[in-house]
Amino acid sequence: MADEAYKKAFRTAMKARMKKLFMLHLVIYLVVNIVWLAINYTMVIPENPNLPVWQPWFSPIGWGICMVIHYMTYVGGGEKLIMEVEAEAER
Repeated sequence: MADEAYKKAFRTAMKARMKKLFMLHLVIYLVVNIVWLAINYTMVIPENPNLPVWQPWFSPIGWGICMVIHYMTYVGGGEKLIMEVEAEAER
């Protein structure tokens, strides 16, 4: 009985940790990409008018795709990962 209570507490703590780490990743993503786009639109593009307007968006789009994968894997599918950690710990 105590073992099940421990597992439930462990799962809850791990889910909270995964969400916290994702939120940290999201904040870093937003800050870095806002600065990135500001630098590009205020300094780079005005001095190089031949650059395509969409060029500075490669980094935010690529990183955004990784953010979606991060969310789906660690927050949305976190229960499966937690179960794997528990199974490995029980060996």
